[in-house]
Amino acid sequence: MSAKSTQNQKNKIRSKVIIFWLEKIEKLDFSISDFFKKFNVPFSRSQYYIYKKKYNSYGELGLEDKRNQGGNRKTNFESEAFIAGCIAANPNLSLQWLSEKLAEKYGCKFSPSGITRVIQRLHPEMENRSRGRPKIYEDKEFHNSCGGFELIIALAYHLGWPQMVANTIKNTVRSLKRTKAFESSAKFSDPKGRDKHGRFTAEYNQREDVRKKRFESITEKRDEKNWNSMNVIRDNIKTIERKSLAILSIPVITMNGSMRTVDSALGQELKHFAGFDYKQNSLTKYLGELKYLGVSAKLLEDTVAFWSKCWGTEMGNLGKPSSLLCYYIDGNTKAVWSSKRVKKNKVTMLGRVMGCLEQVFIHDALGHPIYFETYSGHGPCGEHILSMFKKIEATIEDVPGARTSVTRVLVMDGASNGVGTLRAFASQQKYHYITPLDDNQWKERKIVNIGRPTRYLYGKASLRDAVIELEDSKEKGFFIRTRAIKIDWDNGNVTVLLNSLPLETIGSSEIVQSYFKRWPAEELQFRHMKSAVSLHRVAGYGKQKIQDKHIAERQSHIAKMINKYKELLKEAIEDTGVHEEAIAKLIPKERRLRNQGKIKDGKLKLPKKQMAQLNSYEKEIKNHEKEIKEIEKEHCDHFRLLRKHRREWLRLQGKETVYKMDVELDQILTFHRASLANLYAFFIKHFLGGESISLIKLLHKIIHIPAIIRESEDVRKVVLNYNKKDKFMMEKLSKAVEKINDLHVIGPQGKRMEFSLENHKS
Repeated sequence: MSAKSTQNQKNKIRSKVIIFWLEKIEKLDFSISDFFKKFNVPFSRSQYYIYKKKYNSYGELGLEDKRNQGGNRKTNFESEAFIAGCIAANPNLSLQWLSEKLAEKYGCKFSPSGITRVIQRLHPEMENRSRGRPKIYEDKEFHNSCGGFELIIALAYHLGWPQMVANTIKNTVRSLKRTKAFESSAKFSDPKGRDKHGRFTAEYNQREDVRKKRFESITEKRDEKNWNSMNVIRDNIKTIERKSLAILSIPVITMNGSMRTVDSALGQELKHFAGFDYKQNSLTKYLGELKYLGVSAKLLEDTVAFWSKCWGTEMGNLGKPSSLLCYYIDGNTKAVWSSKRVKKNKVTMLGRVMGCLEQVFIHDALGHPIYFETYSGHGPCGEHILSMFKKIEATIEDVPGARTSVTRVLVMDGASNGVGTLRAFASQQKYHYITPLDDNQWKERKIVNIGRPTRYLYGKASLRDAVIELEDSKEKGFFIRTRAIKIDWDNGNVTVLLNSLPLETIGSSEIVQSYFKRWPAEELQFRHMKSAVSLHRVAGYGKQKIQDKHIAERQSHIAKMINKYKELLKEAIEDTGVHEEAIAKLIPKERRLRNQGKIKDGKLKLPKKQMAQLNSYEKEIKNHEKEIKEIEKEHCDHFRLLRKHRREWLRLQGKETVYKMDVELDQILTFHRASLANLYAFFIKHFLGGESISLIKLLHKIIHIPAIIRESEDVRKVVLNYNKKDKFMMEKLSKAVEKINDLHVIGPQGKRMEFSLENHKS
C-alpha cells in the first residue's frame, strides 16, 4: 500500500471518529460543557464547534485532514516573491501594511501571524527575532491612576530590592533541588486532578479527600507536594522580580490589602508597576508556592542585611553623640476569625481576647521595621527577644560607624519585663534592656538604695536612681536585683523603668529619653503601617491540631485539687452521699405524682390522697437537703472550693486540643508590607528632604498622583500631574524627581525610567 493510500485510510478513520462524537453529543441530554467534563472526548470543545460547522456545511469531506496535502497554503509564488522583495527592500515594514497590500494586489487575506510564518520560511536568519521579523517600535501613551508609585518602583530597583528578593527565592529553589525530597516528589502527583493545561478541575476541588486536606497545616501537606508542578521552580530571576513587585504593590492597587480585589480596576496598574498585568489567581498561586518553599525565614534574614546597609550611615551617626543605639521591640496582634478553637491573645485593635496572630517586631532607632517573627496566639516577647537578636546580630553589629563603641539597648514594653527575661539578659554582655514596670508590679518597699532626685533634662519630672528587688513568679524564692529609675512627674504620676545600663556611664535622663522615643519609633509606626501597607490583614488559613499544654497543666492541677478536697472531706462526703441517694430515689416518685395532676388557676390539682403523698415526698426531700447543708456547714470552705474546682473541671472538658495557625504565608506577605513601609520611609528621608510626613500622607499626596506614561523603545517617561492645590509638596516632589532621574534607573520593563512633573491638560 502506498503512502498516499495509507494517509487516505487514516483520514477516513479520523472522520468517522469525529462524526461518532458529534452525533453522540447531539443525542445525549448534556450541555456541551458538562459533556466534555464527563466524557474523554478526543478533541477539545473549541475544536468541536469547528468540526460541527464543517460537517454541517460540507459533510464528511469537510472533516478531511488536508495539512499534509499543502491545501492550507494561501500563498503562491507571486505573493511570496512580493513579500520577499518588500522585506529585502525594507526589513522594518509593518505587517499590517503588508497584509493590506497582499489583499489589494493578490486578493489574499493574511493575518500578521500568517505573514510572520512566511517571513520565517523565506528568511531563516530572522528566526530568533520576535515573531520572526524586525519591527519598528511605535511610541505608546497610556494613563496610570497611581503614577506616584512609579517613583517607589524606581527606588526599589535602584536599591536592588527586587533583585535581593529574587536571588533569595532562587537560592532556596536551588537548595531544594539538591534534596532527596525533590527527587522523589513526582510520585505524589495526581494526574486525575488536572486538565490538559495542568489546571485543577472542579471535580478535583470537590473531592472529599482534597476538601479534607484544604485546611491542613502546611507542615502536614509539604511532605506530599509535587515540587516539579510549581512554576517558581522554573521561573527565571526576572519573572520572580516582577511577581515580587506585584505583591509589593497590593496595598496600593487594592486599597485594603485584600488579594481578592487584585482583578479590580486599580489592579490593571500592575502592568506599570511589575511589567506584567498579573491576575489574582496567578499571584495567589505564586504566594502558595513560596509558602511550600518555606522561604520566609531566609527572606527575613536577608532583609536585615539589606536594610542595615541602606540605613547604615544614619544608624552609625546615632551612636556618636549619645553612645546608645536603641532597638525597639513590641508585638502587633491581628485578629483571626475562625470557627475552630485557635490560640488566643488580646487583640488591641478590638479590645478583646480572641484567636489571633502576634508578630514580634524589631524596629531600629529610626523607627524602621528591620525584623519580625510571627506566632499563633500569644507571642512571648520576653522569651524570644535574645534568640531573635542572635539570628541577626552579625548583621546589626556590622552597621557602619557603630561597631565597638556603641552600647546596644533593647527597649521593650511592659509585656517583656518578667524576671525570666531579665535573668536571660544577665547571662550575656552584648545587649542591655530598658523596660517599664506596671503600677501593680512595684511597691515602695521593693525599692532599695534609692538616690537623690534630679530634674529630668527633657521633660517635667524628677528622676531618682535606685535598685529594685523582684521575685521570679515561676520560681518562688528566686530574687533578682536590677537598676531602676523612679520618675515622679510634676502632675503626680509615677513611672518606674528597669534597665541594665551602668550607673556610672549612662545618666538617668538619657535612659528615660531613649525609652519614650519608643512610641513614635514603633507604636506610631504600627498605626501608620496598618493604614498605609495593610499590616493588620491576616493571610493563610492552614491549621495544625496540637495539644494545649496550658489546658493540660490546668486540668492536671484541678484534678489534684479535687482529689485533695475529696480526701479531706471523705467522711462528710460519705454522710452527704447517703442523703443524696435518698433524694435520688424520692425525686422520680415526686415527678410521677406531679405528672398526674393538672394546673388550674395557677395551682396543681390532685386527688386528696395523692396530694398528701406528694406533700410527704416534698417534705422528705427538704429534710434530706437540710441534713446535707448541716454537714457541709461544718466544712464550709472545703466544700465551696471542691464545688469550684468541679465546675472548672467541667468547663475545661473538650479543650484539651487547640489549633495552631500556620504563619508562613502571613510572614511572606508581612515581609513585603514591611519592605514597602521601608521604601516609603527611605523615599521621604532621601528624596523629600526628610520632610515630616506620615506614610498615609505620602499615599494621598504623592503615591496616588495620576500620570501619563510615554514609552519609546528605550525610555519610559512618567509625567506626573502637578497638583496646584499643594504647591509646597509639589516643590518637594520636583526636587525628588530630579534626584530619581539622576540615578538612571532601569525599571521592570527593561527601559530607563524618566520622571517629570507637569500640569496635565484636560
